[in-house]
Amino acid sequence: MRAHTFITVIVVALVACATAFAASSLTKSSHASKKIAAGQAVTVTVGYPDALEYGNAVYSGAVRVSAVKQRGRAPKLAKVRILSRGSVLGGSAYQVRARNDNAHGTAPVRLEVTATTVEPLPHS
Repeated sequence: MRAHTFITVIVVALVACATAFAASSLTKSSHASKKIAAGQAVTVTVGYPDALEYGNAVYSGAVRVSAVKQRGRAPKLAKVRILSRGSVLGGSAYQVRARNDNAHGTAPVRLEVTATTVEPLPHS
């Protein structure tokens, strides 16, 4: 009876490991940043890692705006507008266009763009 219980425990452990491996995923990301002077607009394009390589991959992007520590008046982050964002180049890159509407003489802001690929394993 003990041998039967031991084998059952091993089988359950192996099934749990196989299920965890099959349900796992691989996340990769690329980053780029650019300063935006007051009154200016910029476009930042970041390629997705392993873009369009796997049919079951999920692509996403994120944007973050932060103040740059420099002389001059501190910028108001609420005055930075994201004009557009989304996938471009046939879905192989993430692009953001932003404008800094702060008054001239204020410090620039930093636009940070991240493109992320989530690849479910095993690849298909």
